[in-house]
Amino acid sequence: MHVLDLTESPGASARPTEDRAGSSGYLAWVIDGATDFTEERSLPGGSNVQWLVNFVDQRLRDIGRAEPPTGVHAVLNSLAEEARRRLVEIAPEGLRNHPCCSIGVAALLPDRLELGRIGDATLIAYRGPEVAHEVSTNFFDRREAGAVERSLAEQQSRQKVIDDMFSRRLEYIKGVHSESVFSGHPEKVLKTHSAALSLDRADSILLCTDGFARAIADYAIFPDWRRLRRRIDEKGLNEITSQIRQHESQLDPAAQTPRFKNADDLAAILVSIERET
Repeated sequence: MHVLDLTESPGASARPTEDRAGSSGYLAWVIDGATDFTEERSLPGGSNVQWLVNFVDQRLRDIGRAEPPTGVHAVLNSLAEEARRRLVEIAPEGLRNHPCCSIGVAALLPDRLELGRIGDATLIAYRGPEVAHEVSTNFFDRREAGAVERSLAEQQSRQKVIDDMFSRRLEYIKGVHSESVFSGHPEKVLKTHSAALSLDRADSILLCTDGFARAIADYAIFPDWRRLRRRIDEKGLNEITSQIRQHESQLDPAAQTPRFKNADDLAAILVSIERET
């Protein structure tokens, strides 16, 4: 795969982004770190979630370079087991703020292209300017919108909101629902949603976290992924990021929104598929 463009941006300028995008060998990926709810700093790297996204990002780089090509299910399952073993070595007992994230991975295999996600990453395969296939979900958006609505209707305290967030996150980690998140938790259940495409179906792939997908899903800056791709080709991914941040800067901080955060970290990467001749 060849990287055509890449963007990363923190939702709050006071802290580093928890989202990552990258490519190595036959793999491309995005990682969306689930923000820590408390100031717990049990793991190295600034925060618990920063440790996880840095670990996953580096291991994906190693896997893409050094290992024979394997499908996204095998890559993600192996990676989660590595994270579990590493956490056993370095994490204190009773780690409450267990780090987790969403991941989207594209794997270019000898006979097919695989797209896989755990959590709310979005992957768009293109053939020329047209969308060939989309792997995405609105499950987490709907759950968050419902939680925001309840917190307002019930006038929940900040502690109650945080406790409910912990509860929902543990459900995602343990795979209680049709969707899950990626983690090294000892009781983790990974639910990878994937698609396999023949190599003639696509020539490029856009992978992005939900902060970037807001350009379509929340803000309607673009009506669809085809129009967004046209703007990427014209102006680049950083231009899309700038439009997202400009839109967010104009939001009324006091207005009710379906999100707990008016601005989220984001990452996106556009890669082309290089076929052997």
